[in-house]
Amino acid sequence: MRIDKYLSVWMFQLNMTLDCNSTDEYLIETDRMEEQLKKAFQMMQNNQADITLFPEMAYMTKFEETYQAFSKPNKIVVAGSYYKDGINRTVVFQNGTKFEIPKGYASGAEPMARKISYREPEEFLKAELHKHEFTVKGKKIYIFNCMEYYHLAYYVARNSQYRENLFGIFTICSNSNTHVFEEETMVTHNHNESIYTFMLNCVSTYKGEDYGDGQSYMYGPISIHEKEWLEKEGINTKRNLTHILSLSPTKAECVYGEFIIPEALSRFGRSDNYNNNPRNVVITSL
Repeated sequence: MRIDKYLSVWMFQLNMTLDCNSTDEYLIETDRMEEQLKKAFQMMQNNQADITLFPEMAYMTKFEETYQAFSKPNKIVVAGSYYKDGINRTVVFQNGTKFEIPKGYASGAEPMARKISYREPEEFLKAELHKHEFTVKGKKIYIFNCMEYYHLAYYVARNSQYRENLFGIFTICSNSNTHVFEEETMVTHNHNESIYTFMLNCVSTYKGEDYGDGQSYMYGPISIHEKEWLEKEGINTKRNLTHILSLSPTKAECVYGEFIIPEALSRFGRSDNYNNNPRNVVITSL
């Protein structure tokens, strides 16, 4: 089996402590947070992936060189996000190069909501989507930050231009309403069963109260037999035909897996072209 039929993915659902003032949100850099990141880096070293995700607000400048190193050669590390000049910016490294993407949509709970105005999805996609587009092993991916997915994913999935050569949408969150996002994901995948959604949330406290509710999830094309095997292995996979797995609502966890490019997938186990998808899936506590 040629590995270039698959893209490998790490998702690290961290336990984080967040706070804010009138203009910015920020991560409180606890010893526990640093321990989780160092453990993540060790796991990434032992099993390198094409794409690695850390949650919204998880970016730590002290590890800048580490993120850069893991993004070589031609890999992607979404290091999280941070506030700069009152705007939440997604931090992406590819092949050693750093990209900062201003977040385009916000909920009313975010300080940056006072700095931006709502834009119609079609207008935003035409003007801004190119900033979110990256290519890995010849496949296109989009990287979104939380509310960007909620407003845009449905339109991306149904537009022939945007979905051309598209592997999937990768989203980082710090979210207390994962179920609302998942409802949007199910609608999106009802219309396009040939792309992936990788939704990474965190387990967090915000201003001293429980906030981020974990439950990071993956949706996309999955072999029916592999779905059955994941269930037997105790991995949370739901009845929805495009749901692959979900992580814990309470624990810091990570998941690694290898995911076939959609055009190479056969869902029928009797087919000569059958390939397991996903494969080598491992969920681990942090």
